[in-house]
Amino acid sequence: MSSNPYAEVIADILKGVRLHYDNGGSSDPDLDLLLGDQSYAIGLGKLAALGDIDETARLAELISRVAQAHAEGDEELARRLLSDAEARLANER
Repeated sequence: MSSNPYAEVIADILKGVRLHYDNGGSSDPDLDLLLGDQSYAIGLGKLAALGDIDETARLAELISRVAQAHAEGDEELARRLLSDAEARLANER
């Protein structure tokens, strides 16, 4: 992991979001969805390996809230949630 493992975690979560929601024109959107789930799991697994249970719960909630925002058509809220999480995790240990 890099000097800030939390930066790697949020990168995995952001990759999952892109695969889930920003895959317009993809030749295989079903595969993108599965790869997005895998990316979420990798990020959450990294947190679990760090033993940061609180942050693991926060990011699981983030993934849920981003999904809800997209389901409601509120892409601005989804972007803001991700941006806030990215800024917060950039300053973690």
